[in-house]
Amino acid sequence: MSKILLFILGLVATSVQAEAIDSRQVLILTESQRDHVLGEMRALLTGTQNILTALSKDDMAAVDQYARPLGMKMADTAETHLKGVLPQEFMQIGMSVHKDFDQIAADAETLKDPKRTLKQLGESMSKCTACHASYQIRTVNPAQVAGKASEARLDEVEQRGIRVMPFNLKQTTHVFSKTAEGGVQQVIVKNKSNIKQIKLIRAHLSKISREFAQGNFSDPEKIHGETMPGLAELKKAKMGQIKIEYSELPDGAQITYSTKLPDLISSIHQWFDAQLSDHARHAFPGHTNHQMHGE
Repeated sequence: MSKILLFILGLVATSVQAEAIDSRQVLILTESQRDHVLGEMRALLTGTQNILTALSKDDMAAVDQYARPLGMKMADTAETHLKGVLPQEFMQIGMSVHKDFDQIAADAETLKDPKRTLKQLGESMSKCTACHASYQIRTVNPAQVAGKASEARLDEVEQRGIRVMPFNLKQTTHVFSKTAEGGVQQVIVKNKSNIKQIKLIRAHLSKISREFAQGNFSDPEKIHGETMPGLAELKKAKMGQIKIEYSELPDGAQITYSTKLPDLISSIHQWFDAQLSDHARHAFPGHTNHQMHGE
């Protein structure tokens, strides 16, 4: 029992963060993305509490029951929803913790050794401690985006956007996340129950992703103009030089851009910055993954 008490005290201590000076890496997420991450963390914490309670009663069948839902099955949704948004190191820690719980469940079923389970929990929670010590989550108001265009320009772009994009700009949010090989463009709804807007987002992003792959960037050109930074270079790119992948999200959709060519990576980043500036009322930057090329 004393080991379990010490483990609980250690677990509680990992959630205490110093507020005076916080030098942890900032992860900028939408509210729905933040809710997803924190919801998963709460589920892990609740599951761990249930496992500890089961261990105090030497009930290894219950340990198995509580550990299994915390395994890789839980990770599937996060992988789809947040890949390309969260840094690779963060995702790797999360996947490792989920794998730990799969092993805890398997060992509880076959070995039925409470001390082994406590040891496994301690090792897994050390990963959680390291993650909390390294990262903090913040959400950003679209109006706070750096490089915001003038009000007249924002009005002009918004009116053009209404004619090109079928979804409602006020009910949705654009997120542009630069990566080492290009970037991830997401459009998500502000209200997860807004099925109509989710369908419109998916239809539009699916369409333009196919067009972009063919070198057709006419839709963004209609909204932002032919002098939009980065656009000319993207239009000149040869077939296959930029890999463009469309995928659905639970609350919208995304397009992932990747290339090996530094000039095109820079063009994608310039293109993202231009969209952030012109869509400042409805867009904000996501997390920047890895070190940028020459930026």
